Amino acid sequence: MQEKYNTKQVADLLNIDKSTLLRWIRQGKIPDVKQRDGRNWRVWLREDIDNVRGYHDKIHQLSFNLSAENAAGALSEDID
Repeated sequence: MQEKYNTKQVADLLNIDKSTLLRWIRQGKIPDVKQRDGRNWRVWLREDIDNVRGYHDKIHQLSFNLSAENAAGALSEDID
């Protein structure tokens, strides 16, 4: 049987705020989960978490790349 997680647990695993996770769903950046519990709360499976982790990693890589480019640009301006 697969482990199940709630939205707060998934956010904690990814070190993001729960509101960020819900916003990504609302904006269509990540797919919503397929399962809900009796209270209609999201039930996250490993597959769902992997989808979020992929999006999360892309954002961090892009952010890192932009930071590196900005730092390189600032450094080259200092050298000139």
